[in-house]
Amino acid sequence: MERFLRNKSSWFLLCGVLVISVVAIKYGSNLQCSQCSHALCARPNAVSSQIKVRPAQTNPLSARKKVPSARTITRCTVRRKNVAFLKVHKCGSTTMSNILHRFALRYDLNVILPNKNNTSNFWILGALDNKIHERIIPVTPGQNYNILAVETFFDKRIFQTLIPNNPFILGILREPVERQASYVLYHKDVRTKLENQLKTDPYIFRTYPSSAPHMLRDYNFYARKWRMGNFIEKMDNEFDMIMLTEYFDESLILLKRKLCWAFKDIVYMTLNKNLKNTGYAISPADRDKILNTYKNDSLFYEHYKGIFFGEMSKNGVGFLHELNQFKLVLKLVRDYCTYVKKGDNSLIIPKSSWNERFRVDPNECRLMKLTEFPLVQLLQERQRNLYAASSQK
Repeated sequence: MERFLRNKSSWFLLCGVLVISVVAIKYGSNLQCSQCSHALCARPNAVSSQIKVRPAQTNPLSARKKVPSARTITRCTVRRKNVAFLKVHKCGSTTMSNILHRFALRYDLNVILPNKNNTSNFWILGALDNKIHERIIPVTPGQNYNILAVETFFDKRIFQTLIPNNPFILGILREPVERQASYVLYHKDVRTKLENQLKTDPYIFRTYPSSAPHMLRDYNFYARKWRMGNFIEKMDNEFDMIMLTEYFDESLILLKRKLCWAFKDIVYMTLNKNLKNTGYAISPADRDKILNTYKNDSLFYEHYKGIFFGEMSKNGVGFLHELNQFKLVLKLVRDYCTYVKKGDNSLIIPKSSWNERFRVDPNECRLMKLTEFPLVQLLQERQRNLYAASSQK
């Protein structure tokens, strides 16, 4: 050290370092401010109030905001029981119809059903007109219908005539390409015809023509010569919610929140699912061809997909937590209902931040697994018995 201090050049070096340090300390803030906005430079004190330095984080997740508890979220308190659902072909409608019909049984509600006795298409209500009351099973005098979930065409005026007490108007849509594939492979005769082709060429849509009825047909788009923009605006005003098949569980959580329902009201077993719709491929050209064929369906779907995503984002991260809990409950219910036997104990779903404690018994499982035809028959018999009992009083 002494040798270092005796060297003049070392003195000059040491002094230079000291001078630079003093300058940096004194003018460093001004030098830094010269790189910031003019407004901040004009008000040096604003720097500390507007720029906050985060402390070092050992866990990147800890920088995230604390997820709000489910208990802090404002919840509705009055369960809505009047729902009119537009059933759309190959869109998961049978599963949703099952949910609504079981809801009607659970809360002893009146269901709109075709007044047909095991005739052809006994489960189809069909086109709606001013004489629709003559074609449905009557309700007990003094009461109103609550649930509509059978095949028909959309007509809000008649929907509200059948269910007068402010019904929740619900629809459903599916991505057009996947819907077309599901429709083609759902029908046994068509699927059998394509099985040999699938073994050698998975691109079955190169030659197979589009065949699924347009989704907009069920929405009554073709009943009048609508312009697409005007029709979408009309549907925006007439539907309370349109579900998406690809986001079925997410749709159910949104519906649950809108209707003040509970998990027990929306648990389900997938029905009419085409288990053989794998093994095919769709090329970009095939996709474009299908979308061009169903151009209006695609525009309609994309519009409501945007609305759907917007609704999910508004519900915040709590929505994802509730969705995760719902999927866990569905897994428990499906495992139980798949292997349950008559006389087995009920499945108890414990209480959580997102659901009250509830039970699922073997009879509930039986109803969940009923396809459209036997469930409609069961409901028709029930509705006739209710009306007959009221007539004898």
